Amino acid sequence: MSLFSTREPRRFRGVHIYTSERKDKLDRLVAEAKREEQLQRGEEVHYTPDIESYRGKFAQNLHRADPDRKRLHPGLAIAIIVVLLILWHYLLTGSFSL
Repeated sequence: MSLFSTREPRRFRGVHIYTSERKDKLDRLVAEAKREEQLQRGEEVHYTPDIESYRGKFAQNLHRADPDRKRLHPGLAIAIIVVLLILWHYLLTGSFSL
């Protein structure tokens, strides 16, 4: 019975199919070599940030709720509410008779 629980959809895991990590790494190495060569020649080098070094940093620093944490069972929540209502009735009337 799923009266109090709702199912969450699966999280999207986007994986790039048509990318080559080897080619990307080679492109970065070539760009770094060109930059170092320009520095050795004394030419002015324009700063281009390495996007890969920033990738995922924002998501790492987000503090999300722990997904492994167990939630309170709905039956237990209802039982706690009933006990609190009975206690409230006792405090108002002074007897346990309903």
